[in-house]
Parts: sequence; C-alpha cells; structure tokens
Amino acid sequence: METPIPSGYREMIQSVFGTDSESLLSSLDTAPGVSIRYNNRKCSAEEVDGIYPDMRVVEWCREGRRLNERPVFTLNPLLHAGVFYVQDASSMIYSEIVELLVSRLHAGEQGMTGRPLRVLDFCAAPGGKTTSMINALPDGTEVVANEYEPRRGKILRENLEKWGYPNIIVTGDAAESYRCLAGVFDIVAVDAPCSGEGMMRKEETARRQWSERLVESCAALQREILESIAGCVRPGGYLIYSTCTFNTVENEENSRYIRDMLGFEPVSLRPDGTECAGKALYDDVEAMRFMPYLTEGEGLYVSVFRRPESDVVERVSAGKSKRAKTKGRESKLPEIEWIIRDAVPVEGEGVISAVPRSMMPLLELVKGSGVNVTAAGLPVATLKDKNVLPDSRVVLSSLVNPTAFPVVELSEDEALRYLRREALVLPEGTPRGYVTVCRQGHPLGLVKNIGNRANNLYPAHWKIRM
Repeated sequence: METPIPSGYREMIQSVFGTDSESLLSSLDTAPGVSIRYNNRKCSAEEVDGIYPDMRVVEWCREGRRLNERPVFTLNPLLHAGVFYVQDASSMIYSEIVELLVSRLHAGEQGMTGRPLRVLDFCAAPGGKTTSMINALPDGTEVVANEYEPRRGKILRENLEKWGYPNIIVTGDAAESYRCLAGVFDIVAVDAPCSGEGMMRKEETARRQWSERLVESCAALQREILESIAGCVRPGGYLIYSTCTFNTVENEENSRYIRDMLGFEPVSLRPDGTECAGKALYDDVEAMRFMPYLTEGEGLYVSVFRRPESDVVERVSAGKSKRAKTKGRESKLPEIEWIIRDAVPVEGEGVISAVPRSMMPLLELVKGSGVNVTAAGLPVATLKDKNVLPDSRVVLSSLVNPTAFPVVELSEDEALRYLRREALVLPEGTPRGYVTVCRQGHPLGLVKNIGNRANNLYPAHWKIRM
C-alpha cells in the first residue's frame, strides 16, 4: 500500500485495543486471503473441491473454501453459472448464523403457523451475504434483497439471478419506505454502510477517506437505518447487525442502541468453528469480532437480536405514494408452465418474470407498501413484436423444467467464447431452436441454433471483456 495508515486511526486503535493494537495495525499491511463459497443447490462439496487445487474448508462455513492464491475468477465459467461466489471468509458466518436462527424459529413455531419464512437483507449489494443466507434457508423461504444505490442494485440483481434461487424480490429504496412493512419478516439482516476499516488491507481509498468525522457520520446513518428497519421484524423474529469496520462507535455502541433504544433482546450465538473469533469489546454486549489478526479474513463485527414476543406491531399506512403503482403486473400472456412450473408470469419493462405462486401475496404486499420493486422471481422471457422469446437467464434457476430445452455441453474454450457473446457452432445433430449450453453440467444460458451457427443469447450487460 502506498498510502500509510492515518495517524488519527492509529491513535484510535491504540486507545481502543490496547495491547492488541499493534497486532491489528500490522495485519492491515498484509495481503488479504482469498476464499469462495459454493452454491449448495447447484453442486456438492466433492464437486467444488475440484474447481481449484489445495483448497481448505473455512472453519465456520461448510460451503466456504480458502485458496492459496488468487486465480482469475472471471475466466472460470462456473462462476458465471452461479456454482460459486467469491467472498471474504469472515462474511460467510452469515450462513451459519441464519441456519441456527432458522432452527430456533422452527423449534418454537413462534408465529409460523406453517407458512414459509420471510427474510429481508436490507443493505444487500453486491449479494454475498444474501446468497450466503440463501444457502442456509429452507426451500420456499421468501427473500427480499434491498439496495438503495441503483448501480449497485444492478450488480445485486445479476448475482442473484446467477445464484438461481426463485423466491426472491429485489427492491431499491430508502429505509424510511420500509416502515410500511411492519412485522412482516422473521429475519432481517442489516450489514450497514460503514467506514470500511476492514478494507484498509486492499483499498487505498479506505485509508485516504478515513476520519473521525466519517466514523460519526456512518454511525448516525446506521442508527437511522436501524430505527426504520427494526419494525420490519415480527415479534419473536431476529435482527442481524454487522459492519466490516473495527471501531466501537459503529459496532458495540450501535448494538447498545438496538438493545436500549429499540428494545431488542441480545442473542448469544457461537457457531461451530468460531472459537478463534473475538468477543465484543464491551462486557455488556453480545457480538463476534472476526479480526484480521485472529482469523484469516478481512474482518467482520456481527451481533444478533430477538424482538420480544410481547411487542405490538404498529402498522404504518403507505398513503398515496405513486410507487404503490410499481412496475410489473400479472401477465395475461399464455401460461409459462413449459419453462417454469407453478409460477405466475409477471410482466414489466418488456420482460416476463416467473414468480412462484406461493410468493405472490408477499410481492403484492411489498408493492402495495410503496417500496420500489426492481425485480421479482426469475426472468424467463422477453416480449418482441408480441412474440414471447425465452430469456437466457431462465436456465440458471433450479426451478426450470429440465426438459424445456435440449442441452449441449461446452469445452472451457467454447464456454468462454459464449460468455463473451461470440457465435458458436454446435455439434452436428443438435436440434434447431433454443438450446441450453452448459459447462461441466451447469447451465450458462441459451443459444438459438440455426444450423450453420448458434446465435448467442447471453445477456449483453453480463458479457466478459477479458
């Protein structure tokens, strides 16, 4: 790193961490580790262990793997197929936390009454923690992922579409808008925007932008978000709060705020493999600290809370917000059972998405609240001159009918050409029309075989340019 650690930051760390401060500061001048997490709905541990040599299991995440060096991930077709996700090992703890919370919710059946779980990931982009949670959630769980910043929201949508989980709604709105969804979710995660001290190992910007004023500003924003979002947790449900920073202002003091001002009960969780993680720096706070000098990762602060069963849900009216008339309506087009079973076609901006029928009540509830819905379900088709054309992204879903299209396996070179949106020539005898192309059995997308060549239907905004 060319930029030194700011002197003010060094002084703050020394005052907070005492004898451990030099260990932390020294760790920020070392290279961060590299890790991936596989999609347990698309592949097995045995299969993922063959993707890269000599991988090691992340101590606290069975789907996580550490790599000895950083490969060029972009040139691995399985990344684009949603088979694995590149993620810092510290953040993978979300999967284990959610698995434990799901078991508690099901064990108590507190307010469940046989319905599917509902989960909100509020600060969701780029999608690492959302996909981590999806790995731990039972099939049928209804997930809402929100990202306020539009550019980051597009990245979130791409990563979730590749992950292929169908029961998903993507939104792009401020925390204030979510007040209308009081008591709707069983689990709410807030991985809050923070001063990013954990990024000082790999980003010059994180070092240059740090200041005490930034810390205070982030802490204030975090409390604004928490105050608006906390009501979305149903009584008996859980709130997960995390940051990738190290100071106590954004961490322990905000955990106290959740407990003392929002009335949530701290939950003590220590998933298997987290013995090496640190505890909260305040004795009265329950939290885990994944510090770069204690664990192999960039770092994470995470605390878990439960909303008391006795809380009364205060309903907030959405009023006459124009956004209550959000884009997307149930399509009157022909049934799409030939692609997706038991789903409702919803049309918006020329794209038809398949929303699992069981999820329609939640989608209507979110839309009716005025929250800005940017995507729902899975894109399965596009409209062109009144024709319904299959969308290449549909085959990335585990919900797709496996007999919908013929399948052709590609070599690594052919797969990379496909991901660059180049034309392909398929094997002789391949049926004409729409064909699913795969790498090692995992769908990448669709082509339209016209005989002498196959037109590439990979989404233009996804194509790799390396």
